[in-house]
Amino acid sequence: MSETTAGQWAWAEDPCLVMWCVTFTRAITAPDVLARYGADPRVARLLDRDEANSLYAETAQEGSMLRAGSLGMWSFCFEEHGITSAMSGTCATLSEGTETLSVLRGADGMNGFAHWRDGRRVERFEPGMTVTKPQPPHPWWDAVEVHLATRPSPHSRLVPVLEVVAAHIGAALDSRTVDGPLLTAALVTSGESLSRSRPRTTSRRPPGRLLPSPASVSPRAQTEGRMEGRE
Repeated sequence: MSETTAGQWAWAEDPCLVMWCVTFTRAITAPDVLARYGADPRVARLLDRDEANSLYAETAQEGSMLRAGSLGMWSFCFEEHGITSAMSGTCATLSEGTETLSVLRGADGMNGFAHWRDGRRVERFEPGMTVTKPQPPHPWWDAVEVHLATRPSPHSRLVPVLEVVAAHIGAALDSRTVDGPLLTAALVTSGESLSRSRPRTTSRRPPGRLLPSPASVSPRAQTEGRMEGRE
């Protein structure tokens, strides 16, 4: 791995970072992503990573700090405290009318990738672990396994996953983007919101609006069906 590539994914390989989750959703805006999580985009603020972490630490709230942005026709949400981004309910809502990719680095050492389309999970596995190999067809599994074989990462099994995702969406969620200013909102599971926002909605209907999807965007993973597995 080159120095440039290593720097690009420094955030993902940070040994001081206990866990993180990130989702990528096609053709919706960053505020819409926050709304689909159940946060209130009207009170979201542009904060860099240090500012967001300081705010989270100062308030000592139970929940997650969501930081959303856009990469071309895709919007992402980086979650450093919590695993909401890996939950089936969240991914189902995010993917309604579109598709969502979810990548998890778990605090317990379990990593995960999932591809959702229109409210249904179509592929899920733990990178580098053959016991979680999905039923065929599994285009994402194949792509990640090829990458692991040809360009192995010495530190993280998730870097090949992020590189495959970057190739699919045409942009990389690099360290500069993660560390820089992003639309930030709290998703509180108990107590009051960090920004005094309204209570999160429990509606399954996504409140966001879809952007027009250009004809040039064609999903590489075209599998259909739903797989069952633990969250």
